[in-house]
Amino acid sequence: MVTLRPIFSLLVKSTFLLLCCPILSFALEIKLNENPIYQAPPVFVKSCPNGILEKVGEGDDTIQIVHLWGTPREMGKAHGELFKEEIAEHLKNISEAMARDMGADLSILDHVWAAAKPHVSPYFIEEMEGLAEGCGVDVQSVIRSNMIGEASEWHCSLFGAWGNATKETGHLLQLRSLDYEVNAGIQKYPVIFVYHPNPGQGHAFANFSWAGVIGAVTGISSERLAISEIGDDYDKANDTFDGIPFVFLLRDILQFDHSLDEATSRIKNAKRTTSLMYAVGDGEMGQARAYQTSHTLCNVYDPANLEPLVDTHPRIDDIVYWGMSWNVPAFDKPLHDMLQKHYGKLNGEVVVREILPTVRTGNLQVAVYDLTDMVVWTANARADGEKGPRNAYERQFVKVDMNSLFNREKPTPQ
Repeated sequence: MVTLRPIFSLLVKSTFLLLCCPILSFALEIKLNENPIYQAPPVFVKSCPNGILEKVGEGDDTIQIVHLWGTPREMGKAHGELFKEEIAEHLKNISEAMARDMGADLSILDHVWAAAKPHVSPYFIEEMEGLAEGCGVDVQSVIRSNMIGEASEWHCSLFGAWGNATKETGHLLQLRSLDYEVNAGIQKYPVIFVYHPNPGQGHAFANFSWAGVIGAVTGISSERLAISEIGDDYDKANDTFDGIPFVFLLRDILQFDHSLDEATSRIKNAKRTTSLMYAVGDGEMGQARAYQTSHTLCNVYDPANLEPLVDTHPRIDDIVYWGMSWNVPAFDKPLHDMLQKHYGKLNGEVVVREILPTVRTGNLQVAVYDLTDMVVWTANARADGEKGPRNAYERQFVKVDMNSLFNREKPTPQ
């Protein structure tokens, strides 16, 4: 069931609020994902100047991996050249989906961009211009596709777990579970973009995204930082688009920050826009923090002060977590109960096999980060014309070795 909920009076901020699991009681019905986890290395597909396209996974669960090198414009152009047809189709799907499912047109995204543009760093604009050049579309269409996240809410789930919670391995584990509209075709072309910026322009990082989209909602960096995000409207009276779009704020964390402290400072000091919740994990530090933010507030939480403190969302040592949004008992309680059930033995396979299908979160995209071993388990929703279950959490996951991706060297021209 999809609920469209406007939360702005001047510009309608529409949301594909997906009530994936209208749970009326909190009794856990254990579900399992018994699909084999794909673990083979990526396979080369093709290349272009400053870019290499590979693939990983099998059948309808295949994910593209793109390595990008150079300046922002060069990386954007390579992105566009490698996905000319896919980006054109993706932009068409966005237009049709907004008209059909959101009762809106693309002019809303133009208004969002007009408010946001003064706060967007030039390198993002250069990358989008390069992308448009590479795939042969107008740059405004690319900009619109990158404003979808800012103009709508992504009701998702997240957690960070370490210490006693993962005592069996001692690893830092983090969940980014994306629940969103699955009928708009967003998931048709999932791509892991691995950026290798020029010296002085940041470090290597991976953006788990889709063809044509450079903003980050899911990702991990070579500095062992990872991001998770949830949309809400708890401070809607103060929401605005006059600030940095969150997808660019999160990408800056991946590209430029070296520690949890730096990421926290960036979030606190940013000109924030709307009601959004984040988690950032730091594999070097071995901990994560959760953030409740809006244009006017920024609350930073660890396990000792995590809010909201209610019966369906109690605190857990060495874990920060939220189910679907701020104070949503139908998801908070099952997520809490599953984290407690596996407390001390939490690992990526437990999350993939049992926690996600039982809680029923991550219908569009899932990433489970092990920030100690630097591996990610990821899956995407079924697109139209594909086979198998619709929800990402029910499908085959791919396990990706991030160190091998970050260490990839640019091929020498022949």
